[in-house]
Order: sequence, then structure tokens, then C-alpha cells
Amino acid sequence: MELIRSHERYRAMTLNMIPSENVQSPNVLKALATDLAGRYSYRPRYYAGTRHIDELWEYAEDLARKLFGAEYVFLEPLSGHIAALLTYVSLVKGRKMAALAPEFGGYMGNAPDKLPDLISADIVYLPAVKEILIPDPEKSVELIRAEKPDLVVLGGSYMLFPHPVKELSEAVHEYGGLLAYDGSHVLGLIAGGVFQDPLREGADVLFASTHKTFPGPQGGLILTNNEEVYRKIAGNIFHKIADNIHFNKIGALAVSLEEMMRCGKRYAAKIVENAYELAKSLDELGVPVKARDHGFTKSHQTILDVPNREERIRLRDRLEECGIISDADLRLGVPEVTRRGMGRREMAKIAKLVKRALDGEDPRRIRRDVAALVRRFRTVKFC
Repeated sequence: MELIRSHERYRAMTLNMIPSENVQSPNVLKALATDLAGRYSYRPRYYAGTRHIDELWEYAEDLARKLFGAEYVFLEPLSGHIAALLTYVSLVKGRKMAALAPEFGGYMGNAPDKLPDLISADIVYLPAVKEILIPDPEKSVELIRAEKPDLVVLGGSYMLFPHPVKELSEAVHEYGGLLAYDGSHVLGLIAGGVFQDPLREGADVLFASTHKTFPGPQGGLILTNNEEVYRKIAGNIFHKIADNIHFNKIGALAVSLEEMMRCGKRYAAKIVENAYELAKSLDELGVPVKARDHGFTKSHQTILDVPNREERIRLRDRLEECGIISDADLRLGVPEVTRRGMGRREMAKIAKLVKRALDGEDPRRIRRDVAALVRRFRTVKFC
């Protein structure tokens, strides 16, 4: 317990700018720490004593269907990565898939030696618009028509702008292929209606994690309006990809789904506003920011434009010395600071703190100013 308390004391005095993390509300945390944490259920019913668990499971699924406008939902995946694996193993039948390469914004799990290797699939990479980290619509359509992959995957980890779902889905559907959208980073923005709506734009399936812009517990989900896709995925869940699906997670996810139904539109809009304000403020201070000539970002993150990986790691460690938490690619995300109530004024302050850190100012001085800022924003909002 002392190690847990040490972690909480430490992180409470830092600015968390990791785009793949968020802060959970008190009620979500309460749901995680309940008797559900040690219980099982199964479909068809196998265990006794699950009447309330099964009701909760169905309630959470119903909330997800309503929030995302989907006919079918899977809450069983324990993470976004497992949701991707379940989608790929169910839908990549001829053993060829296409996605955006990791170096241009795609998910690292789509590297040839990762998930494609696990399911014995070949992967081809969509041509990218490198400056803004999206698939090039025209060139990608050409590749899709030539290669005819079973599954095309859009979305990814470095998401600044919406992806061309409509254009690519039309090409995929010409020959009977399927298109999946990895919404792990932008699921909360999709729920809030401020980024894009993949299922309405032509995606056959949307899979995601539930703890980035979507402020739920760590976990994953899959959504579809295609009954055939639903049946293929359903056949690969229990005793294949999943067994115990962690019902405290399901309960906590139901709480966060309720929160997003009530507050998601305001929260998502504020995330996008804050991300742009942070990027613009950094640029005005002379900090190199990705996609400068394209408006920086329309999502939850901005990316510092530092080509050399060793230099990025050095700067990540420098920021951490100063109480600012980022990652090795210097993606700066605003989901957590937004949910703590910070707005445009605070984004300008954070940009100045980042600039001071990168300029080599004494970390102790910056840490004091970071701590003073975060102490003002302790209460979780939008819940």
C-alpha cells in the first residue's frame, strides 16, 4: 500500500499530458473496488449467483448501443489491444490486411512482427500524408483496389485529424472487404460528436480502448451495425480471446457511459478546444509543433516536431524532471487536464512551463510552478 500511496502523491503534483491516459471519476473508482472484482459470469448462463451481474452487463451494453448508435456491442475485451486482436482474428480470413504504418501514426501493434504475425497475416501499409499523419485518400484507394485486403484499418495512435473513412470504405466494399476503425484514442471525441462518426461514414466495425479521451476504466470495446461481423466476432470470444471479463470493469464502464451520455458533448468539445490552444501557444513560443501549416490538431493531442528519437527521449526525461509527464514521442494530450477543469488560460500556462523546461531552466523552479497549478484543479469535472 505504501508504494501505491507514493505513486498517488507523486502523480498528484504533476501535469499528466499523456494522450493515452485519463482520470476516473470517484464513482468509477468506487465501482472498480467492489465485490464484482472477484466474480464470474458467462453466456449462456453457467454460474449461479449472477442475477445482478447479468443485469449490469446488459445495462452497460444498452448504454453503449445508445451512446454510439450501434446495434451490436462487445464489452468483453480487456483492452483496446485485445479488441484489435479479436477484430483481426475474426475478420482477416484471406490473411491480408492494410493499415497506416506506425511511423505515420498507425498503431504499433500493426507492425509486421506484432498482431499480423500473431494471426499469420500479411500487412500492407496505406500511403500517408506524412505532415498530418493520415492516409492519403487517393493513393490509398489505388492500393486497396490493387491489393484487395480482407480488412482495412483506419485510426491509430498519433491522431491529429479525422481519417478518410468514407472514401476508403467505398473502395473496400467494392470487392467485399471490410473496414475497421481503431478509435482507441478518440473514442470520447466520437461519443461527444466532435471528431468523426466512423460507423455512419462507412466503417463496418469500431474498436477502441475505454480510458483515453473516453474517461472510463482500462478496457476495450467493439461496436458494429453489421450482423455478420457481429456473429464472426462473437464466435471468437469466450474460451478463445476471453474468459473472465472482469465485471468490476464492466460496472465501472457503465458508470462512465452514464457520465458521457450526460456530459460527453461538453467534455469532448472542451478537449478539442484545449488541444488547439495548447498547440497554438507552444507555436507562438517557438516550440516546434507537428502539422503547423494545417492547424496543428483537431483531436485531443498535439505532437512536438522533434525528428531525432534520442533527442525526444532526452526531452521527455527533461519534462519529467520538471513535473510534466509525456511520452517518448512527445505527444502532449489534454484529456486529463481538461477533465480536471483546466481551460484555454491554463493551456497557455502549460505551454510556458513546457517552453521553460525545454530551455533548460532549473527544474526545481518549474516543479514548484507545476505544483501550484495542479493544486488549483483537484476536482474531477464532467461527471
